[in-house]
Amino acid sequence: MKKKILFALLLISEILTAQSIDWTMKANPILNPINGVTFRSDGQKIISGTDCHPASIRVFDMNTGSLDWDYSVGSNYMCIMGVTFSSNSNYIAAIEEFGNIFVFDNSGASPVILDTINTGTSYGFATAISPANDKVAVGCSNGKMKIYNIPSGTLSNDISAHASWVTTVAYSPDGNFIITGGSDNKVKIWSAAGTLLHTCISHTEYVSGVKVTPNNQYVISASRDNKIKVWDINTGALVRTIIGHTADVNAIDISPDGSKIVSASSDSTCKIWELNTGTLMSTFGVQDSGEVRAVAWSPNGNKIVTGNILSDVTLWDVSTILGVDNYNSSNVELGTIFPNPTSNSVYIKLPNNEIPEYTIVFNCDGKAAYSQKSNGTSLPVESLVPGEYFIDRKS
Repeated sequence: MKKKILFALLLISEILTAQSIDWTMKANPILNPINGVTFRSDGQKIISGTDCHPASIRVFDMNTGSLDWDYSVGSNYMCIMGVTFSSNSNYIAAIEEFGNIFVFDNSGASPVILDTINTGTSYGFATAISPANDKVAVGCSNGKMKIYNIPSGTLSNDISAHASWVTTVAYSPDGNFIITGGSDNKVKIWSAAGTLLHTCISHTEYVSGVKVTPNNQYVISASRDNKIKVWDINTGALVRTIIGHTADVNAIDISPDGSKIVSASSDSTCKIWELNTGTLMSTFGVQDSGEVRAVAWSPNGNKIVTGNILSDVTLWDVSTILGVDNYNSSNVELGTIFPNPTSNSVYIKLPNNEIPEYTIVFNCDGKAAYSQKSNGTSLPVESLVPGEYFIDRKS
């Protein structure tokens, strides 16, 4: 009987995983591992970068998974360790293992190489483009973080940031901070000008990823110590440690509303956490798929993309992962409410005297809180428990 129950649970798990996956594509012609994935700012394209030889940079259509662009890195170069779009989508930056930065002009029909910048360091690990789209910051060996101007390629700042490798780098959304993580197990918070503001010490292994929340208040870090940590960006104080993975946490991202964290691990799983409490909301992944090395949350919050050691770029449906089966993103009129508003109502005003019916849907269980027709009237929310809600317009 126990064996039958276990088999049934495994079968259910496999079915749920399959339902959560929109598509899976390969990032490399000979299936080399993926080191980075991210969405374009409009969410319609996904880019990936892989190990060598050859190393590949590929762009996929988010809706169909079709391969839109395939760039094979020449034999003079090694692995692509990080890839990113600029926020205006005009540039792509990729960092190569031996410390070369590839900058592509992405303003036309397909990306065109604009510049190859030699950082003069032995290794390169991470890249980030500033929110103003004018600079690219990279993490390198010898403890260096280097910042270059786009599109001229001139060096803007050369910072001795960590005792050894600078393994990850990120800008805050407002552009006022740069965050680095290193193989010295430290997270550091810098001003945009390169002044060290805070050194955050608590991780016990290599820091593999850093991100800043959309409200510019918190730094989230991932590490090979299997942990995720939340830091106050203004003080450097440790706010929370999140534990749950059983192997290295290789990458993290934050939902666009700032309420959740997604993590990718060498334990073959990804997990979604509530940022404010550290509570585990969901675990997803493909069993025995090996290390999940990269993860990114879509700008509209509905999708997550992952990249693994088997060269799989996989697009996941967030509503299915979190169990919001009746949430239809195409019908969203007002976006999300998080947390439950302090005011007693949400006001809706539509043109042409249209009177549609609205449903407020609680994210965690997918159940409708209530529905009513509204035009120029308020939807009461004071009775709702704290949490994240979607306002759907019924079709």
